[in-house]
Amino acid sequence: MRIGVGHFSDWHEHRGQKVYNDPATVLFTVGSSQVTLGTVATIASIGGTVMSAMGASQQGQANAQAAEYNAAMARNEAQAEEARRRRESQRQMGAIRANIGKSGVTSAGTPLMVLGESAEMAELDALTARWQGQTQSDLYSAQARSARKAIPYNVGASLLSGAGSIIGRTA
Repeated sequence: MRIGVGHFSDWHEHRGQKVYNDPATVLFTVGSSQVTLGTVATIASIGGTVMSAMGASQQGQANAQAAEYNAAMARNEAQAEEARRRRESQRQMGAIRANIGKSGVTSAGTPLMVLGESAEMAELDALTARWQGQTQSDLYSAQARSARKAIPYNVGASLLSGAGSIIGRTA
């Protein structure tokens, strides 16, 4: 196999056929094949397409990881908020009991109903915090699943776009 710079006369004969040497497009010859600027551009486009597809895959992975992180953070924040609300309600219930005791009223009847209703509302408040955090976490988890499912489609779109560009340039 002979590798060398092409002859830059108007043409040369190879296997009985005229092969034109255009110094603006023929870069070099490998054996009997001429490597042109168009060939180099096509190879570069293929490389760019592959890199674009790899980037689409990595971006999808990063999006999924970010959504998973956000889901975990939402769960942690909800647990902390639920615990904070429970502590606050315990403090309020203690204050209500102290006020009932100071007033000299027995804890039967209306004061007992007030305590019961206050405890019920406090528990609902804490459970609401948990529910809100879990709902937010579920949304982030769904985003992570969607990002992972979209990876093959995004990679395929990058490859098809690059292939279309290459074909359009060579046609």
